Amino acid sequence: MIRFHAATSRLAIGAALMAGFSGTTSTASAQETSAQEGWGSGTPIVVTARRREEDLSRVPIAITAIDSEDLVERVVISDADLQRTVPGLTIRQTQGNNSLTYSLRGQSADIFSGSPSAVITYLNEVPIPVSQASSFFDLQSIQVLKGPQGTLFGRNATGGAVLFTTAKPTDVTEGYLRGRYGNFDRMELEGAVNVPLGENGAVRIAGNLTYRDGYIDNLFTGDELGRINRENLRVSVRFNALETVENTTMVQYSNSHGTNTGASYTYSVYAPGETNNGFALTSSAGFLFSPAVDLLFGAGAWDAYLAAHPQAYAPGLPAYVDEQHRLGPYKTNHPSGARHFGDSWTVTNITEVELGSNLKLRNILGFVDSYTNSQQPQLGAPFITILTENLATGVVGNREDLRSWSEEIQLQGEAADGALEFIVGAYFQRQRTNTLFPQTYFELAPLLPFTPATNHFRIKNHTDAVYGQASYEIGGGLTVTAGLRYTWEKVYGLQLAQSDNFGPPEQTRRYSDPSWEVGLEYLATPELLVYAKTRGSFRSGGYNGTLSPTFVASVGASNFFNSETTEDVEVGLKYSGSLMGRPVTFNIAAFQQWLHDVQRVEFPDPDGPAGPIASIAITTNVPDERVRGIEAEGSIYLADWLQLGGQLALTDAEYTNNQVVLFGNTFAYGPVGDTPKASGTAWAELAFPAGNSMGEISLRGELYAQSGQYFSNAADSVAPRTRLPGYELLNARLSWNNIMDSNFSAALFANNLLDEEYFVGGMQLAVALGHNAAVVGEPRMYGLELGFEF
Repeated sequence: MIRFHAATSRLAIGAALMAGFSGTTSTASAQETSAQEGWGSGTPIVVTARRREEDLSRVPIAITAIDSEDLVERVVISDADLQRTVPGLTIRQTQGNNSLTYSLRGQSADIFSGSPSAVITYLNEVPIPVSQASSFFDLQSIQVLKGPQGTLFGRNATGGAVLFTTAKPTDVTEGYLRGRYGNFDRMELEGAVNVPLGENGAVRIAGNLTYRDGYIDNLFTGDELGRINRENLRVSVRFNALETVENTTMVQYSNSHGTNTGASYTYSVYAPGETNNGFALTSSAGFLFSPAVDLLFGAGAWDAYLAAHPQAYAPGLPAYVDEQHRLGPYKTNHPSGARHFGDSWTVTNITEVELGSNLKLRNILGFVDSYTNSQQPQLGAPFITILTENLATGVVGNREDLRSWSEEIQLQGEAADGALEFIVGAYFQRQRTNTLFPQTYFELAPLLPFTPATNHFRIKNHTDAVYGQASYEIGGGLTVTAGLRYTWEKVYGLQLAQSDNFGPPEQTRRYSDPSWEVGLEYLATPELLVYAKTRGSFRSGGYNGTLSPTFVASVGASNFFNSETTEDVEVGLKYSGSLMGRPVTFNIAAFQQWLHDVQRVEFPDPDGPAGPIASIAITTNVPDERVRGIEAEGSIYLADWLQLGGQLALTDAEYTNNQVVLFGNTFAYGPVGDTPKASGTAWAELAFPAGNSMGEISLRGELYAQSGQYFSNAADSVAPRTRLPGYELLNARLSWNNIMDSNFSAALFANNLLDEEYFVGGMQLAVALGHNAAVVGEPRMYGLELGFEF
């Protein structure tokens, strides 16, 4: 079977939506299976958005689900790949490819923030942190749930949740081996073997090795940025102690080395005296690292600096912006290293006990232990304005050491002859995070001594919650759903040894917040579901570890910031049936969401005019934000050999009350960052019969496109010139499965086929230092894949 996904522009995506061809990868896989087996008997897509298995077309939530087959066919092998498969989801990169935050429906977490992500990721129903890129391997599915999910998934899921489910041990001896080789000397090996253990269970062992050279040349050091060296091993064991009891344990170890891409593209620098909409801009870096420094130290000062720094750019930092344009996106001049190291252990244990035909008890235990140490390039120019190392102490790299335990117990069941479905549960989590930020500011020898700084702090979160949700079928296809969750949390903040703020005792603050949901769904026909719902949830408050408790106490303030709260309204339609006798699926959702005490980072100067070094990053609460939009997806088989489809997300986000006063200074926020107004994917599939003895030949491609986005939340005031342009990525894959009726397969693939130059995020240090840098997207990546299944 040959497949080809194609489109030409964002206009094509919009036209596809109007024609009803906007779609998800999950529906594509379902329709493909339907065509192979007879499209009238299509296989449903099973999701767990309501903590139980259900047909995707019957779940009243905006969801994109990607099954195991589609993950392979669309070459979704890491976090960044999700963005092109789930329009509306932004995988935000601040300090490069190993500094990630998921953003959905206008909600994310800023750089240097004490705020948790607004989009929570789960592995086998256990919440896991995302700070570095990972490799996806041997997954059963990925589900992206959009909008507040606090009732069933807990605090912080105000933008949504991403559910990763690993392949489970089965009762069949089976396995696979898949290898890839591509440009930049990319080598990847992935495999799994499943072995039954008689009637009492099974074991599945899976692993992945990924190696690739970097694609950004650091002209200053000779390093390659973006180099990958990842090794992963997973063991899953299913044990059936009794006929009514099943226990599944998964243990995964991941190790990552390489170099960070960093924010290695110098994007904008502010000149002395520059203003924006009446706001004075920080210009310390642009002034000190330029010939203008002679005005401060006298004639010849700049020449003395250049003599001590022969690799510096003689015209100065402000002029380097044009030099960066000349060099292009894949050349940088960062004057330090960019190494990355990370490893993690993850354990999940799920026990299910059938208490009767309509009652099930589930226990979900999780453990996560992760550590990262990264040098993060935060500017691509050959000047040391800021380093992620302390030149005075010799400590190098931002470090995060996280350990989390979670325990959840659920009771699921049905009553009233199946008309009532319910779930009640309790959740407990204990998390501890140690964070170390070594820094050096403004190395200006021989004019000024550099300024070292170190933040080192511990944050502990103790979380307890109870929840319940029920759906009752009133009759005539109408069902009502209601749910409530209440969470109690205690946050501890402590300055650790090595910190410039070390000394004060541990501080604590308690938070408690509700999450809720009320909805109606109407199954108008077996093919058509319409729904309306309203939800409320929150993002937990926290502790500003980079802020001195001693200073805060002296001005009567607090190191803690408030919880962020939200409520929304969503209406949607899901159709899975036929149009003019051909299979078609179409899902559309419209939403409006209100957020209060929005958690954002600012860089105030607490000492007044003490100078640029006094500026620090703290999380504060912006009064109000409003987000609204439309998300649609679907597919249609025009013929047995031709399928069209796509996805579209339109998002309008703005701060409706945007001013915050910090240490006597007023800061204004807007536009909302990390939120493109439009993003989508358009595709087509062609199927050519090759004969049973030949196997299945497939060609597929797709075009992902998005409009521009800001990597700052204050571009209209103190951080202008932080808007990234929109871009389009064309991807393609030619595959041959069951070669000559065998278990072997082969494929050629290419992402960013037209070698588009684009940006995927940025590091805004506008207020702190007066410059901003962007994160470069990957160039064209292509290769050969060989596979074997047994």
